[in-house]
This record gives sequence, C-alpha cells and structure tokens, in this order.
Amino acid sequence: MGSSLLNKFSITIIIISIVVFLITISYLIYGLYSKDRLSNLNASQNISIIDGYSADMYVDKIHPKDWNYPTWGVKDDISNTDLLKTLPDSYNISNKDLTGPAIQIIIPTINVISEIKQLNVITKDGVSKYETPKNMVGRISSNIERMDSVSGWYFGHFDSPIQREGNVFNNLPEIANHIKNGDPVLIYIKSPESEYVYKAVSSEVMHESDLKLYDAGIEHIVLVTCANKPFYDHRQLVKAKLIDIN
Repeated sequence: MGSSLLNKFSITIIIISIVVFLITISYLIYGLYSKDRLSNLNASQNISIIDGYSADMYVDKIHPKDWNYPTWGVKDDISNTDLLKTLPDSYNISNKDLTGPAIQIIIPTINVISEIKQLNVITKDGVSKYETPKNMVGRISSNIERMDSVSGWYFGHFDSPIQREGNVFNNLPEIANHIKNGDPVLIYIKSPESEYVYKAVSSEVMHESDLKLYDAGIEHIVLVTCANKPFYDHRQLVKAKLIDIN
C-alpha cells in the first residue's frame, strides 16, 4: 500500500515538473520572439513617406493612400482640429501657455482615456524613486520651470500581471505603425482650463538601462511604456508635438 502511494506521488511530481518545464520553455521562446520584434516599434516622420512619388512640395507630405480621400480636408472628432495642422512658426510658446496641471489624456486612435496623476518621488528601503502610476497615466516634469504644466513625460503600464496596476498603454505599440503609414495620431492633454492637442511624430525603443529623462522642449511630450513582454526590460518612447491649443 505504502509503495503504491509512493509511486503515485512520484508520478505526480514528475508530471508537475514536466508541466513547469514546458511553461518555462514557452515563456522563454515567447520572450525571444518578442525581442526580435522590438525594431518594429521604431518609427519617425522625419523621413518623407513617399519620397520620389511627387515633386510637389505639398503633395509630397501626403501618403499615397490618402490621395483619393485627402486627410487635409478632415477634422478630428474631439476638438475640430485639422489633422495636418501645425502651430505657425511665429507662435512663440511660453510656459504660461501650458499651464497645468494635466488631468486627463485621450488618444482616440488607440482607445486611451485616462486620468493623469503627477508622480512624486518616494523612498522605499532607502532608495528614492518615482512612484508608479496605478490604473492611470502618470506625469513627470522634465524641467523645473514647468513643474505645474502639461509638458513633460507621461508613463503608463503596458501590462502589469503581478502588481495589478493596469495596462492603460497596452495599445501604445500601434502608434509606431500609424506613424510609418502616415496616419495622424492625435493626443489630447486636458487641464482644468484648456485642451492641448499633440501629434505623434516618432517612436523608439531602448533598453530600460538606457532610459534617461531629458527636457524634450516646451512643444513636446513623451509617452513611455514597457516593451519586450514578458521580460519588460525595454521601453517604448513616443514623442509628440503640440499642434493646437483650445
């Protein structure tokens, strides 16, 4: 009787070990596959999408897919902003134009609607670091003169299976493809008094150890989320430029 129970117990342990081994192997394979796709998160509008398609300086800025249904005649659904609008060069933006605090972010293209929290520095186990945004987007100022502003860096979780802090930026990787395809991605930052409209201009991916906050300038914001699931050891940065203030 005792020998039979011991054999059943041994078989159970072996089966569990095999299952754990297979799960671990699958996890690692998925991670390697995910890392190979990281380069897809790099995109920029600095390069002409249709270089060589047209000699016309205006048409050269339009993706061929939009020639029949031009986006220059289209307005967005939220603030009635022209999709190809940019602030005039003569418009000198100052800190008072970007008065915050930022309270909400909306990115219709990737279905993001979230409250914004100003992230503070906390000390845990003797180490000072920024708190993490829980089920919302967190803002960090990159310039001491614009602490109470809408410019800066905006952080959101891609996924948070262990800490359960949400996945507000789960669709942020899609922005890279939109930029490559010439599709305008508008980002709305709301303060108690104004709405600021930004357009995504670039996306890049880097290892978490290479990430350093810098002042992106008064006209830009940077959105950040984790990349390379399930290791989450890389970061995707989406840079956007201010195109309208309502």
